[in-house]
Amino acid sequence: MLLENFYGSSLLWIEAQLSGKNWLWKLTFFAVAVSLFLAFPPYSLLLHHLRNDGVSLDAWVFIQNQAQDLLHPKDMDYDIRRENMIFRWTLPVLSFLTGHNVLLILIIQGVLGVLFLYKLAAFVHSVSGDKVITALFVTAMANIFVGVWAFADVHGYGDEYAFFFLLLALLSKNPLVIFLSLQIAFFTDERAVVAGGYLLLWWMGTKAYRNNNFGVPALLKSAFTGESLVVWIAWAIYFTIREYVQMTYFPGHSYSTIGTPVLLANAHRNGLGSSMWGAFEGTWLILISAFAVLCLTRRYWLLLALMAGFAVLVATGIYVHDIDRALSYGFPFILLAVFILIETSSTSTVRLILFFTMIICVSHPQVFYMGYNKILWLEPLPIKVFMLIDHRMQWGLFG
Repeated sequence: MLLENFYGSSLLWIEAQLSGKNWLWKLTFFAVAVSLFLAFPPYSLLLHHLRNDGVSLDAWVFIQNQAQDLLHPKDMDYDIRRENMIFRWTLPVLSFLTGHNVLLILIIQGVLGVLFLYKLAAFVHSVSGDKVITALFVTAMANIFVGVWAFADVHGYGDEYAFFFLLLALLSKNPLVIFLSLQIAFFTDERAVVAGGYLLLWWMGTKAYRNNNFGVPALLKSAFTGESLVVWIAWAIYFTIREYVQMTYFPGHSYSTIGTPVLLANAHRNGLGSSMWGAFEGTWLILISAFAVLCLTRRYWLLLALMAGFAVLVATGIYVHDIDRALSYGFPFILLAVFILIETSSTSTVRLILFFTMIICVSHPQVFYMGYNKILWLEPLPIKVFMLIDHRMQWGLFG
């Protein structure tokens, strides 16, 4: 009974902390604080970049070049990252508007990261009506890559802009909001263009449960009508703009990685397995539980559609060096999975699954793969402080 008592008392304690009308904000800031403490961002890289005599982060350098002339950026052929960035316009536009104030752009990114978690919390509470479920889920999400990256990304990738606006489109009913959010996300990173398909799966799944209709005609209808129709329009306009710009201004442009699944090569393969786990960590429990629910309730057509979408997520991920970033664009699968659990399972069951999900996500070290067998660990704050002391005292413990 010892562990059962601990589990029960833990849930009671969590529920007691979530009082007051601003409990959602309290929960969000608590989750962010835990995330920052356990995976402190590499702000030393940012400091070096901002110093006149420091080592510059090359993505920010190219973003500044794009901001100066979006259609004729300097040093486009310098390396692969810059080659891949010529249609990523969100950060260059922000750079132009802020006078290339990197710090301000990162502050906005951090604010969007907080709002991302807040909107997740508000949605989960709206469908579950349970504060404990909401707290467990949001704390878990804050401590996996998609939640951590809002604060850890000082490199100039800007994925959090795409994450936030994809979520905004996913949760909105307003066609204009959905369309504009998708365009911002698409022009942040091409991974978001693929993720537009995950939003179609989201509306297919949620509408199937709300209408209790899992037939093929109903699933196909929800994939091409309503909010889903806006995604198709957004895709059409995005690719039209992209094709025109490429034919007019970058006629010789190509992606060197197309047709080459780089993570299957010897120089990269060692990071594939760890990234498959590390991008989702404990939320695999939610995904596996939802998979089991769909199997046990014989929702085979919806299951097939979701499995196909997840296969696309993995298949597109292996074509890039930083697979963790690519896989994290699949966060709609996690949100749909928890929605399915809430719709089909008792509150006590969902709480139990999310409790262990949260424990794994919080306790798991935040590591991610950046290609060339380079696995990075975001050290907890106490270790960062000890590293700083070691540097100042010149002990040399960290080399």
